[in-house]
Formats: sequence, structure tokens, C-alpha cells
Amino acid sequence: MQVDLKDWLLRSFTEPRAVARELMALNLPNAARFQAMVLVVVMSAILGTLAQMVFTVITKLDLGELTSPLMVVGLQASLLLYGAFAMSFVGQRAGGKGSYADALLLLTWIEFVLMIGQVIQVVLMVFFPISATIMSLLLVGLMFFLLVQFTMELHGFTNPLAVAVGVILTFLGSALIAGIVLVSTGLVQMPTTPMPS
Repeated sequence: MQVDLKDWLLRSFTEPRAVARELMALNLPNAARFQAMVLVVVMSAILGTLAQMVFTVITKLDLGELTSPLMVVGLQASLLLYGAFAMSFVGQRAGGKGSYADALLLLTWIEFVLMIGQVIQVVLMVFFPISATIMSLLLVGLMFFLLVQFTMELHGFTNPLAVAVGVILTFLGSALIAGIVLVSTGLVQMPTTPMPS
């Protein structure tokens, strides 16, 4: 199958399930899937740092020190790896047939699409700073839309509403578990209320 990134990118908005089907049909080796994930994550981290710098210059707001790109890479890679696990595991428990490897590939593609959106966001930010917030909301909506559509294609589901609810519940459950782990390991400190004297 001939790879046409531009065609896939455009059809991700109009035919997301077809794009997901074609991505999975590539049957890429696992090494290639992980390499693609690392490449996209690194590019996204660099772009995110650039966007933060542009926003600081334009708004003249002191946002403190820039987030380390290496930290961003590690965080995003961890989220994609865990997201692929959740996407495949939860879907399989609901009767789906998708694999972890395909889930990782689809999430990597979603990250790539969002990265292109970030490029547009940075360009718009230069001329219309207020557009940064609007574009961020649009990208969140696009991420949710693609996640639902790709999950349906990955597992062979046909009910978008049920998948959407499943995605939301999985996200909330994952956030709760992450919060418990972070607090219990001491990585995040719970605020304490001072005792009255």
C-alpha cells in the first residue's frame, strides 16, 4: 500500500475509520511502530516548547521556566504507551478484537494530526494571540473525535455513543488511578490545612 501522509491527514477529518483501517493494514513491525511513536513525540515536544516561547513573547506574561523538552518527551511517550494499553485492554473486555500494537499505531497517528494542529496554532498565535485558547479547545475536540472513531475501527464496534461513554469513563478512571499512585508514592503532595491555634 502506498503511503500518502497528506491524503491520510485530510481524510482523518472526513473518513477517520477508513484511515484507521488503512493504517492497520500496513502491518508494520513493532519496531517501526515504536520508532514512529518516538519520532512524533520528539517533534511534538519541540513544537510545544516553541509554542510556549512564542506565547510568552507575544503576551509578555511570565510563565516561569520553560518545561524541559526531555520531560515532555518522557511524559507524552508514557501517556501514549499507557493509552494504547487502555484502548486495547478495555476494548477487548467489551468484546473488541483490537491489539495493543494497532492501538499504539492509531494513537501515534492521532498525536501526529494534533501536532499539525499545533503548527497551525503557533502560526495563528503570532497574528491572533487570542486564537491560542480557541485552537486548544478545537484540538481537544478533535482528539476525542478521532479517539472514538479509531477505537470503533480498532475493535469493530458500531455504536459511537457507547464508545464515547467508554472513552470518557476510561479517561476518568485512569486519571483517578494516576492521582492515587502519584499521591501514594509522594510524587504529588496533598495540600494540608493548618490546624487552628
